[in-house]
Amino acid sequence: MKKLTLLSIALFAVTSMSAPKIDLEAQAIVKKEEERRLVMSQLETARDSLQRLITAQYSAKQQYVEQREADKEELETLRSTQEKLNNELARIKEEKLSREQLLEDEKKALLLKQDEWKYFNDQLKDMYQKESDGLLEVFPLDREERRGNIEAIKNRLAQGTPLGVSFRSFVEYRQKWFAVGDSVSLTGTVVLPEASGPKDLTIARFGNMFGYGMDSSGNSYYLRQTGRLGSERFAVEKVDAPEVATEIAMAMNSWMQVSAISGNVPVEVLQNDQSRQLISGKKVSAWQELYHSLEQGGLIMIPILLLPFWILYLTLSKVIQFRSAKGLMKKQVKQSMELIAKGDFAGAKTYAESCKKGVYAQMVKAVIERKSLGRDVGERAVYELLSLEAPLLNRNLNTVAVIAGAAPLLGLLGTISGMITLFAAVTNSGTGDPKALAGGISEALVTAKTGLAVAIPALFIHDLLRASKDRLVSDLEKCAVDLLHAVYPGE
Repeated sequence: MKKLTLLSIALFAVTSMSAPKIDLEAQAIVKKEEERRLVMSQLETARDSLQRLITAQYSAKQQYVEQREADKEELETLRSTQEKLNNELARIKEEKLSREQLLEDEKKALLLKQDEWKYFNDQLKDMYQKESDGLLEVFPLDREERRGNIEAIKNRLAQGTPLGVSFRSFVEYRQKWFAVGDSVSLTGTVVLPEASGPKDLTIARFGNMFGYGMDSSGNSYYLRQTGRLGSERFAVEKVDAPEVATEIAMAMNSWMQVSAISGNVPVEVLQNDQSRQLISGKKVSAWQELYHSLEQGGLIMIPILLLPFWILYLTLSKVIQFRSAKGLMKKQVKQSMELIAKGDFAGAKTYAESCKKGVYAQMVKAVIERKSLGRDVGERAVYELLSLEAPLLNRNLNTVAVIAGAAPLLGLLGTISGMITLFAAVTNSGTGDPKALAGGISEALVTAKTGLAVAIPALFIHDLLRASKDRLVSDLEKCAVDLLHAVYPGE
């Protein structure tokens, strides 16, 4: 703008200084002035456009700066939000891991609780089952009712009754029957005495030890312990001894009149088999005593008692074999040697061939057939026949020896079985009841005694049979030598 102003002033000065120039120049100046004005106008227009453009650019730049600042603030906000979200996500992940670990611990604790519950449940089941199995040895008057009680407890446990409730029921059950076992009562019930049918008796019960009974006919009965285990631990026996039956009947009548047990009580302390014989009023024969003694040995007595019959069979068979062989040998030796002494070898051979049995006849035949081959050949034939005969004579002798060795081992097996029974009785009844222990001791001693009783004679029988076999073999060898001397006299 300043340049344009100076130029205008300069032109004006020049125009003023050259006034007298010709009109052409004036026109040129006017024209130039007009052009200048036009240029100035255009320049002003361009300047306005440029100003507007600059203003627009500045406005745009200002908006850009403002937008950038706004974007920066928004970005900072987003970054802050993202950082918060990341922290929250990390916290959530950590909490998730913590909860997962807690859940895993809870699962382990639950499994442990389940195992403990299963263990206690199994223990209760085993305890109930042992109680149910042991009912065979309880007092017979309580057996069926107790079985019903324990079965009801078992069924409620199987249906999901809580363990504590089930165990409490079992404790109450045991307390109930402990109280019954410690009481004295007078009651009527149906029992099954030995060697008779069911009887409706009035029973005077003295705890779980024993009881006296009487039927409507006035017959007396005795409920006692037998000393055995299992279902035979108690027995109900009719009292046949007149004095004992009268004593029990008098006591029962007095108790029944007052519906209570009082006064003197006849007590049989031992409750053994001797007392049983006195109460029954019957004598036991020797065979019955022997049977009872063997019965105490249990199932092991069956194979032990079969061994003597086996030994007897083998002994008889070997005795018959040896006697038959010896008699046949004497007969064949006599006939053959008579013919050979006469020089009738053909007759001796024919006789030997006619004998269906006997090793001596086979030796005679073999030696005579090989007479022309020399004594050595005949001796070999004889000893081959003797070597074949020896196993036949030895047969079953080793079996007798094995039986003699096996019998004490079976007795030892019975001893071990008896000790197991003894420990089972100790487990069930403790050591306070000698009768419960006597069964196992009896089984242990009876089987050992019987095994030795079988083994000792078997050893002597084996020795005698072996000696008889050795004598028979020696006789055969002697007769074989005589035969060789007779057939080969010069050799």
